[in-house]
Amino acid sequence: MSVEITTFFDAYVQAVTHNLFLILVLICVAADTLFGCLRAVRYRCWNSSIGIDGGIRKVTMVLSVVILALVDQLVGLDVISWLPEDVAGALSTVGINALGLAEFFAIVYILYEASSILKNLLLCGVPLWSGLQDKLAKWVDDMTDESSVSVRETLASPDRQPVLKSKK
Repeated sequence: MSVEITTFFDAYVQAVTHNLFLILVLICVAADTLFGCLRAVRYRCWNSSIGIDGGIRKVTMVLSVVILALVDQLVGLDVISWLPEDVAGALSTVGINALGLAEFFAIVYILYEASSILKNLLLCGVPLWSGLQDKLAKWVDDMTDESSVSVRETLASPDRQPVLKSKK
């Protein structure tokens, strides 16, 4: 019995430590934190309550992926077999041979963090082509409700100070 538990635990540790999606979530969390800090420095506006709430959210995201990897290990759910063969083959060529609950939620978290990273980059003043910057700012304003700051109006203001979104 203890050999089975040890084997299961070893397989779980391998699944978590070699999970590309978990690694990408960790990279996105680190990048979002870094660019959020740079944004706070740029605007001289550090809000510890947002930082603490954001930190708790980020830790919870990572822990949920780790726990869902355990659920995947116990249940053996793999949705890659539900995908068309060409999609499954393309994923296999980049080393993705299984997609469970952990990977599904990791993808959602990566997309969430990517939109936050994009917003922070835009508000930090990372130089982009004008047309691209305008389109990204519009997308971030329209598609996210992460904060009360309007990216488009902030980028258009002469002093580039944060401009609050107008109530609709």
